[in-house]
Amino acid sequence: MIKGYKPYKEQKEVIDGVLASESLYHTIVCGRQVGKTITLINLLLYYAINNPRSKALWVSPVYSQINKVMGQIMDALVPTQIMASANKSDYEIKLVNGSKIWFRSAERSDSIRGLSINYLLVDECQDIKTSDWQTSILPTITASGKKVIIAGTPKKKNFFYDYFMMGKSNDYPNYKAYTFPSSASPYVSKDFLEEQRKSLPENVYKQEFDGVFQDQDGQVFRGLKSVLINDSWPQKASNSNIYGGLDIGNREDYSVLTIIDELGRVLFIWRERHMEYSRIVDKVVEICKHYGVRELLVETNGPGDVMFEQIKKAYSRSSPLFQTNQTKENIIRRLMADIEDMNLELPSLSLFPPLGDELEIFEYEVLPSGKIRYGHPSGFHDDCVLSLAIANSCRTNPKRGGGLKIGSIR
Repeated sequence: MIKGYKPYKEQKEVIDGVLASESLYHTIVCGRQVGKTITLINLLLYYAINNPRSKALWVSPVYSQINKVMGQIMDALVPTQIMASANKSDYEIKLVNGSKIWFRSAERSDSIRGLSINYLLVDECQDIKTSDWQTSILPTITASGKKVIIAGTPKKKNFFYDYFMMGKSNDYPNYKAYTFPSSASPYVSKDFLEEQRKSLPENVYKQEFDGVFQDQDGQVFRGLKSVLINDSWPQKASNSNIYGGLDIGNREDYSVLTIIDELGRVLFIWRERHMEYSRIVDKVVEICKHYGVRELLVETNGPGDVMFEQIKKAYSRSSPLFQTNQTKENIIRRLMADIEDMNLELPSLSLFPPLGDELEIFEYEVLPSGKIRYGHPSGFHDDCVLSLAIANSCRTNPKRGGGLKIGSIR
C-alpha cells in the first residue's frame, strides 16, 4: 500500500475481498468522497509491484483525472526506488521489476485500442460510455486479463450497473460487487451529510451519498410522460396572466423564448440560432406583444446584458435575471417539483421535440462543496430547459402574482 495509507473498515473489506477472490470482475459502487480513487490506486500498485513484468491500465473519463492520479502515484513511488521511469507525455510508468502502468482517458478511447494488459482499473465508471467500454476498454483484457476492477458513484444504468448487479448475484461467480455509503467514511462530516440530506432531492441524495442506483436512471426530471401531453399549442384563456422566459444563446447555442400562462400551460416556444441580435430583439418583442405577456424574465449573462436593454426599451414589462449557479439550481429545482407534481402542461414530443429531448438528457453534477451544478451533456443543448425554467420561475413568483397550479383544476 501507499505509505501512510490506512484504509478504514469498508475500504479494507474491499481490498481484502478483491485480493482474496479468484473472480475476474470486481465492481465498487459507493457514495461520494469515500476515498474510492485512493483504494483503486493501492490495488493498482499492489498488482504491479507484486507481479513482475505485468501490464496494468488505469482508465478515467477525462485527462484531467488521469493526470491527477498519475501524479499521485509518481509522488508515492519516488521515495521507494521502485519506479524506473515515468513519461508524462505517453502517460506511462515503468517499475524496476519490469511492470508497466498505462494511463488513458475514455474521452480518447482510440488511444486504448491495441493494448493488451493483465490488470484493468477504471475510475468514475458512471461517466464512461457503454460503447467505449465494449469496443475499446474491455478488449484490452481479452488475451491475458487477470483482474478487472471498476468503481464509481451510481448514475445511469449502463454497463457499470449491469456489472454491479451480476456481482451481487450468486449466478455469476466470476463477478463480485462491493458497496458502501459516504457515511461509512470517517473523513466525511456527519453535519455535511445532514446538510445535503436536507437540501438535496431525496433521489439525488440516495444516489450521490448513499450510493444507491435510482429507478429513473439518474434522470433530473421525473414524470415527463405526464406533462409532455399537448399535441397543439393551447389557446390563451381570457383574463389569464401570461409570462415569458428568455434564454439568449451564445455562439452555437439557441435563443429560446417560452410563453406560459398562470395555470402552467406552455402556450408557445420560439427557438432560433445564428440570428443577429437586433432580429432576436424584434422577434421577442413581437411575440410578447402578441400574447400580452405580463412580465418577461430575461437571462442577462453574456450577450443577454446588452440585449436586455434593447428589449426593455421596446417592451417595458421586462425584468433581468443574472444567472449564478445558485439561481440556476433554484429555478431548476422549482421546475423539477412542478413537473413531478404535474403542475405543468408542456408540448408533446410530436409538437415540439427539442424540449422533450432536452428534458430527458438534462443532468446534474454534485460539486465537492455539495452544491449541484445542472446542465446538458457535452455536445447537446439545454436552452429550451433553461427558458422553460425561467418562465416557470416568473410564473410562480408570488411577487409577480403567480402561484396557480394546473394540477388543482384538472
